[in-house]
This record gives sequence, structure tokens and C-alpha cells, in this order.
Amino acid sequence: MATLPVIRHCGSSFLSGGWTETKFLQVQRPCVWRSARPANCIRAQGFPAHSRSHAGAAATILREAVSDTVVKPIIPKPVRELTDFQGQLVLMRHGESMWNDLKLFTGDVDIPLTEKGIMEALGGGKAVSEIDFDIIFTSRLGRAKQTALIAMTQNKFKRVPVLVRGGFYGKGQTGDANRLRLREAAANALEHASCKMVPMYADPALNERCYGDLQGLSKAAAIKEFGEETVRKWRRSHDTRPPNGESLQDTFVRSVHFFQKTIEPRLKEGRNVLVVAHGNVLRCIISYLSGLSDEEMLRLQVVTALPYSYTYDGTTFAECCVMPPVDYETNSVKKGTPLGISSVLKKGEIDSLI
Repeated sequence: MATLPVIRHCGSSFLSGGWTETKFLQVQRPCVWRSARPANCIRAQGFPAHSRSHAGAAATILREAVSDTVVKPIIPKPVRELTDFQGQLVLMRHGESMWNDLKLFTGDVDIPLTEKGIMEALGGGKAVSEIDFDIIFTSRLGRAKQTALIAMTQNKFKRVPVLVRGGFYGKGQTGDANRLRLREAAANALEHASCKMVPMYADPALNERCYGDLQGLSKAAAIKEFGEETVRKWRRSHDTRPPNGESLQDTFVRSVHFFQKTIEPRLKEGRNVLVVAHGNVLRCIISYLSGLSDEEMLRLQVVTALPYSYTYDGTTFAECCVMPPVDYETNSVKKGTPLGISSVLKKGEIDSLI
């Protein structure tokens, strides 16, 4: 049993007010990849409704993504026995995309993985292959779905992932008849298939930050079109929006709210949850879990297909088992890749456009 110091903190300065308290958390599940080390933990907290009244387009997306349940969510009864307040959370960015490779601003344009990205997804999946996932959440973008599906091919529990159309809350229950049929087929497979299954839900709240008019441009092209000083301002700000785009603050609103409303309750049930999303979305969720400041969030660089793992006891999240990335071809641990949240906070590099 690992003993970790727990810092209960109200979160980053996106949230008003705060208090800090230190205690010790007993982590029931020992770290199997490396020895546990002291890690910050964050108390699950309410999200002030008034704190993002100015979020604009992002607020609309948020309301649509986390509105009241339309139909009963499809959650199969797990094969294994659940232990209350012992859920494990794994966060993973998608593998390298074709626009990542070309160093273009991607945002919420639906760009697929490169061959390297596919290999990264296989390596990330191998790193978390000994976790029996009960539920998977991704964005609606193909590169996140690809990464999750590819990663699950490495899982030793041989659970077969199935995409449940309409998302967790059953959106899209009207209109396209085939969409309804596919949702029904997924529900039947989760209940009756002669193998272990795991549902995968795609939600727009986990989509990458929209870069608006920057999307598809290189950094050089963006500077040429908008000016170096303007682009520098966008890069160093958490609350400034590019033309027709979102700020990092907007992304924080929708992604963290969805995490609190939809993902956290699954962890409270004792389920193991895999979340595959994007650099900015995971920046926001990690900042919420780790209590990072605005500046620290801007410094946080989330590595492609590298798993970040937490345990949850119903009150606190503990970063206690950060898995080393695995080279899929050699089946050996990759060297030189940063492990843990603190190791990817790059000093002197503030950039909200990643």
C-alpha cells in the first residue's frame, strides 16, 4: 500500500476563492510500473455556474454536451466486481496526426493519424494493457477514436471496444435511422456478446480547442497573415480567442464541466475509465486535477499517446502510477520521454497554441 501526501486545493485561478489542506492518502492499488512518489491530489469540487457566463460559443457547446440525459445511458454490468471509490483514470492524448507532422494548427479539424501516430497508439495501449477498463470516453474527432481503438488491441483483458452512437447521453436519438440502429446494435452487443466488451462514447465536450482562422496554417503563415505581435499575444494568453476560435479558458469550461458531470461519477462507481482526447483538453483536465495555476497550464505540454494515470477514492485524485511509454516495435521502454505531470512543465515556454 502506497502512502501519498494529498494536497487538497480549490484548483487553478480559473475558479474563485480557495483553501489548502494537507493530509495523507492510502492508495490501495500499488504502482506496478514504478515506485510511487509524492504527488499532488485535488479534491472533487463544484464548478461555480457564474464563473464562465462570458464563455460565448464554448458555453453553447458546453450546455449541449452536458444537458440532462435524454435516454438512459448504455453502461453494461462489468464482469469483475467493482470496488467503491477505487476507480482508476487514464488520460491519453491521441497519437501524432498528419497535421501534427506538418506542424500546422489543427484545432477541431478532423485529421487522421500518421503511421507514427498509429505506432504511438499501440505503444500507449501496451503501457496500460494491465488495466481492465470499464468505459472509454473520446472526442468526436477521428484521431482520438483511432487512438483509443488501436490502444485497446493491446489490452490483456481482451475487451472489445464498441462505439456507442449518440454518446453517453443518447444524443442523435432522432433523425438518421441508421444512427439509431447502430446505437441499438451496440447496446445489444454489450449485453449479449460472447466476449468481454467495453463501451466507447464520443462527446464534443472533449473536442480539441477550435483555433478558428488559424486552423490549417503553419506558424510562419499565421505570423504573415496576422502579425507577429498578435500571434505572440494569442500564444501567451489563456483567455484570448483567435478569430472565430476558442480561448484556452473556453476549452477549460466545457471539458472540465463534462469531466465533473459525466466522468467523475463513473469513477465514483469504482469503474476504470480511459479518456482519449487532445492536447488542450487534457491540459485543462490535468490542471483541474493537479491544481495548476494559469501559467503552469500554459507551460504544460501533453505528449502524444503517453498515458497519465490517477486513482480516485471518491474524494481525491492521486497521480500515483504514471506508466512509461513503450516502443511497440522493440517492446521496450522508450528513453528520454518525460514521466509525470511535473516533468512536462517546461520552464520558459508559455504557449497556449499547441
